[in-house]
Amino acid sequence: MIVLLNLTIFLLGLCVFLLGLFLLKKGLGLLNNAKLKRIIYGFTKRPSTGCLVGTLLTFLVQSSSAVSVITIGMVDGGIMTFAQALGIILGTNIGTTITGQLMAFDLEAWGLPLVVLGILLMLLTKRMKRFLGLSIVGLGLVFIGMDIMGTAFNFIKDYPLFYELLHLTNSNSLFAVIFGLISTAIIQSSSALIGIVLVLAKNQQLDLVAATAIVLGSNIGTCFTAVLASIGSTTGGKRVAMAHVVLNVLGVLFIYPFLVPFTDLMALTSNSLPRQIAHASTIFNILNSLVVLPFANLFANFIIWLVPDKDFY
Repeated sequence: MIVLLNLTIFLLGLCVFLLGLFLLKKGLGLLNNAKLKRIIYGFTKRPSTGCLVGTLLTFLVQSSSAVSVITIGMVDGGIMTFAQALGIILGTNIGTTITGQLMAFDLEAWGLPLVVLGILLMLLTKRMKRFLGLSIVGLGLVFIGMDIMGTAFNFIKDYPLFYELLHLTNSNSLFAVIFGLISTAIIQSSSALIGIVLVLAKNQQLDLVAATAIVLGSNIGTCFTAVLASIGSTTGGKRVAMAHVVLNVLGVLFIYPFLVPFTDLMALTSNSLPRQIAHASTIFNILNSLVVLPFANLFANFIIWLVPDKDFY
């Protein structure tokens, strides 16, 4: 009975968290909807500017998967070329880390005041302020959801199954990567998984190495939606999905052998474990994109070689 109650509390917190992400995404999307199309059309000619656009878009819609799917659709529709889309894909990994940085703040106590502030702004007549209010309500619900999930985890941390799962992720970084990959592919939100990881870290139930490994896995798992969206699409659409997969897989393969030294370095960036995790995610994704950016043309040629003009799946 107690197990069921705590599981219910956790699911309630997760629902509040996901609702908060949805409202944050919706509010930011409405706030900038008129400008987004002009940005996409005007600033994707070079990979560097495309990367900035991808970063901005991913922050606004709160989903690198969604931006990848939208990009595939635009390439399929002939709105942009694969070369233009590549810059956006490089930016999606950076944009998705902004949410993690926000969630790493110890702001659970501010959840309700943010919701109240957001509702007050939504009562105003100006559209832009209403959209901003909706985003603030979403951010407040994100913090409230994290607080509720943290309460549930405090109660269930000693249950055998939960303890074994945590033990596996803390003792086996490869399992942690796989866990992050599968979990993100299932729940379709790396932000949600990072939120859960940060809650566990705040409760001292995950160490920095395990948490970082899970985040690395989530970077690969977030590609799942783009792969599904590319089925039946044009060659250009398939190339966009393949670029997203290859970028994240190569990044994880490169950093994984140096996971412990990397996390040791991240430990020096802050005294807060959640902040260390957020920094690890941000720095990994920025480096992953910036390393490829100067060689964007070579990377594009490699993807074109992997996905030739003749569709093969």
